[in-house]
Amino acid sequence: MEQATQPTTATAPNDERDTEARASYRRARTLVDQLIDQVPTLPNAAEAHRSFALDSYEARLHFGVGHDAGRGVLQTAALVDTEPVREEKRDSRGVLIAYWIGLRTVVDGVPLSAWALTTEAEANRLLPPAETTPAEETKDRPESAGETTQPMPTVSTSPAATVAPALTPVRPLAAKTSRETGA
Repeated sequence: MEQATQPTTATAPNDERDTEARASYRRARTLVDQLIDQVPTLPNAAEAHRSFALDSYEARLHFGVGHDAGRGVLQTAALVDTEPVREEKRDSRGVLIAYWIGLRTVVDGVPLSAWALTTEAEANRLLPPAETTPAEETKDRPESAGETTQPMPTVSTSPAATVAPALTPVRPLAAKTSRETGA
């Protein structure tokens, strides 16, 4: 039996998709690290997660459960200048069991989400429910007549070149559905 005498050498990935994926990962990881350095409440977990829907990486912060966790989400929202949301968490029978306090946005071209699970009392203290329905709010605001434009995300090739983030708020699908159906 003959054995190979030449050592095998790993070849550098030449695939353009792989290069793009690695750059996307580095941007998401850099954003996670920057947020952890700046947010007073540490999340339970922080990750650069592959989004198969977008074929790129996104930054995720999981703050855990309770009032302090929800406060971490609000601190993150203030840092990236986006509106946090509260969403109902229901069990398989449709019974309300908790509230998610969270955010979804795009920072410097990187999708970002942050979440905490809270009780109704904690959610009310952190993010009180709106007193008016979304339809009433839209009707009363004169600026809602025109199309709102969002800032264009800044994309750089170097994760170290990240400066003040460009933001594009993303409205959660659950919020869209409940507003459109009037529920």
